[in-house]
Amino acid sequence: MSAWQKPENERWLDLGCGNDKIPEAVGLDLAPLPGVDVVHNLNHYPWPFEDNAFDHVVCKHSLSHVDDFVAALGEIRRIARPGAIVEILAPHYASDNGNTDPTLRTRMGIRTMNYFCEQYASKYHYYSQLRFVMVRRWISFRENATDFRRRVQPNPFSWCGLEGLINAYPRIYERFFVYWIPPSELYFKLQVLKEQPMTMR
Repeated sequence: MSAWQKPENERWLDLGCGNDKIPEAVGLDLAPLPGVDVVHNLNHYPWPFEDNAFDHVVCKHSLSHVDDFVAALGEIRRIARPGAIVEILAPHYASDNGNTDPTLRTRMGIRTMNYFCEQYASKYHYYSQLRFVMVRRWISFRENATDFRRRVQPNPFSWCGLEGLINAYPRIYERFFVYWIPPSELYFKLQVLKEQPMTMR
């Protein structure tokens, strides 16, 4: 399998990139690690980017660490172009990682982004005027396939069909069975909704 390459003519941002920045993306992190392009604390606003600057924003296990989740989503929407893609990876609230890491501020479940997505009826939409379109959401017992992550760990739960069944009925799973068979990782792929009409891709 050939190595993944960022699409040409797209500007990507890797928020909280750490030591594993996406090739050719702008990498932001709190620590001045090798490969980090911008050193900045995500809890300090505004972030050091102009409006409508990026076609694709990736949050690899970073968004759940910020102090104000809604404010961070607002900054993502501000710096993303209309129709931009936002990919979020986070530990599921029932995972061992989610219950071990003392720096996590927001525990996330499959419905967390419903509060901000147009196609989900939510009585809590008044919490925020931020709006996105959900392209994909998925609970995984290993690693989620993403636009930037082409190779993932072997996943017996996917091979046997259990992961697909759980994602077909995620509310039932989280309500009754999530602590019987705890998952590992959540994935959200969103499209930024601004004034312009949306075009799915």
